[in-house]
Amino acid sequence: MLDEVGAVRGRQEPLLVRTAWCVLRHHRHHDCPRCTAGGWCPTVHAARTRIVAWQRYRSR
Repeated sequence: MLDEVGAVRGRQEPLLVRTAWCVLRHHRHHDCPRCTAGGWCPTVHAARTRIVAWQRYRSR
């Protein structure tokens, strides 16, 4: 739930974090055009960073 200034209230998982989890699930079995031959993908890196940031925020 958002308050009048748009801040997330409670410990509800934001849409961007849920989307990040979907990105990780997809990349577990499929590659995207941005994936390198070595297995690194900037999209996965951004998703992991977003999830870690949310976990740190939630634990405060």
